Amino acid sequence: MKKRVYLALMMPFLCFVGGAAQEVTEGVPVDENPNLVLWEDSLVDNKPVLNPTKFWDNWFITVNVGTFYNLVDNGGSAKAGKMFQPAAGLSVGKWISPWGGFRLMGMWGRGAGHTNPQYVGDNYYHWNIINGYGDALFNLHNLFGGYKENRKFQLMALAGIGVEHVESFDVKGTNITTEKNNLLGFRTGLLASFRLNKALAFNLEASINMLDDSYDGQVYDNKWDMHLNFLAGLVYRFKNHDGTRQFTYARRNEEKYAILNDEINRLRREVEAMKKAPAVNVVEKVVKSNQTTVLISFDANSTKINRLQEVNVYTAAEAIKKIENGDLYITPASNITDTDLFNGRANAVRDALMNEYNIPAGHIFIEQDRKLVDSLDPSKNCVVVYIVK
Repeated sequence: MKKRVYLALMMPFLCFVGGAAQEVTEGVPVDENPNLVLWEDSLVDNKPVLNPTKFWDNWFITVNVGTFYNLVDNGGSAKAGKMFQPAAGLSVGKWISPWGGFRLMGMWGRGAGHTNPQYVGDNYYHWNIINGYGDALFNLHNLFGGYKENRKFQLMALAGIGVEHVESFDVKGTNITTEKNNLLGFRTGLLASFRLNKALAFNLEASINMLDDSYDGQVYDNKWDMHLNFLAGLVYRFKNHDGTRQFTYARRNEEKYAILNDEINRLRREVEAMKKAPAVNVVEKVVKSNQTTVLISFDANSTKINRLQEVNVYTAAEAIKKIENGDLYITPASNITDTDLFNGRANAVRDALMNEYNIPAGHIFIEQDRKLVDSLDPSKNCVVVYIVK
């Protein structure tokens, strides 16, 4: 009896050893619940932990309007204002991480050229352009200043490649003529984003598209024709699977954490009192259990899960999914001789379970002391993953 009670009392303590088993809440901003604070991972320099995301999370759509400023061979003698032409665009994109993402963007605009008045008179001409680009996006604020969920202003860099379809045009009395053409283009620029609310943002973008010299219907010695893009855009961010519209940090419920911590201290006092009590006869009892045990081994001095062990990670994930509100414990198969190596391997297993199989972080516990895991109530339904040297 004494042994069973002692083992049961130790079970809640597992949830807090090493700071790896704090209850996690997804997608709830701190300012909406003051009892929630960021969950910091003691095994990774106490850095906040981002909640896992799914493929359909962090997508956005943007509508742009603005202007092209055409930088072409036939533009040197033109009035600057005449080289500005209207433009509009539509893009769809996704942020893969707080620091980087991509977008697919289609635009319509007008090109502009100007004949040399010394030879053929003062004549402006225009043509239509439809283009499509794939752009890589880099959030400079998050990249160099760290991610903040509620940042109001963000500066981004972009770089992309695409195709510009140029409609046919000709200028009478000149050799300026072209058929319909598709030109390879390269783009780079900066984008400033102002957050309006959780779903909307306002963008200002300045970029440059570099094209083949035939863009304006005239080929000289220059290698590139260009157009500058000055655009204003309205961004709509779609909802994520957890109801948010951005990346979120995992939170810990401090109020509940404090209550459970008090309970742990009370149980510790009871355990100490039981240690001093007279010994009693122990009646052994066989208890049916749905505990699942999985062994995962690593290559020597490696923290990377090798391909042969991926099936064991899958087995652990499928087992925990079958247990309602079940817990999974990661612990060493034998005494630890290298704490850092064990922590690295345990974190690799935890990350694989979270990111590849969507196992909630709040149900994955890393415990360096195997004796505590072995002391779990035999009737507890759980999964135990043993890290083999």
